[in-house]
Amino acid sequence: MEGGQFKITAIIQARLGSTRLPNKVLLPLPATSNNSILKIITSALKQVDLIDEIFVATSKVKNNDGIESECDKLSLNCYRGSEEDVLSRFSEIVSANNSDYVLRFTADNPVIDTGLLLKFINNHLTKGLDYSKSEGLPLGCNFEMIKSTSLISADKNTKVAYHREHVTPYIIENTTNQEIFKFKTLDPINNIRFTIDYPSDYAFMNLIYSYLDNNISHCLKDFSNIIEKNSWLSKINSNNYQKIKAETFNEEIDAILPIIKLLELNKLSDFLKDEKQKKYNL
Repeated sequence: MEGGQFKITAIIQARLGSTRLPNKVLLPLPATSNNSILKIITSALKQVDLIDEIFVATSKVKNNDGIESECDKLSLNCYRGSEEDVLSRFSEIVSANNSDYVLRFTADNPVIDTGLLLKFINNHLTKGLDYSKSEGLPLGCNFEMIKSTSLISADKNTKVAYHREHVTPYIIENTTNQEIFKFKTLDPINNIRFTIDYPSDYAFMNLIYSYLDNNISHCLKDFSNIIEKNSWLSKINSNNYQKIKAETFNEEIDAILPIIKLLELNKLSDFLKDEKQKKYNL
């Protein structure tokens, strides 16, 4: 299937209100450069011929004015909508621009391997999928692609706050025409965080980029080579954790146990395991 038969829109959701690392989208990477994290992401996406247009989707909240200013500086499309209802932002963009497919990105993930992204897009188009996501790449490097009609349908049919904040859960729950595209795991970086949530994530990415040339876009192999030669880099942000939405007591225990183990709180660990067994008669 030729990508040119369809209009593909890349949408980057962005905000400046992070409590852990405020204004991270606009931080320079590396810190000594003039390239914001948002610029690095959009520069990579512009290299993918199958992508017809790029939008940055933020909210109308005033503290996001800086995102619109950066978009103006970079000649990027900026759409401002609801703060909490991110699904509506996506649906409104694709409806207004007659997009056939959407690639979803977040502005705290600057590492985009364009060669792998191209393979992912072609697989989605060839199979005519409603939804697909990739697995096997480091945290912050995987992809998501959605058929626009599925996005618009989700916007019309769900009022659940979780669905609307996280964009794709309703689609995942309600379509059978979906696929997980599995990439081969890239050692030694398969467990590395390439997402920027904490100051230590930003410090890690700054050090990584200090080893790279001035080219604004790089493939994952470049990062793998650096980590292989400088394994100490992987320790900088290895203790950071992703926020998760635990639905059950069981899931909360499973999420907290690795942290407790790291702190060597063995008595608490044993207690929680016992409580889990009692509650679920395991």
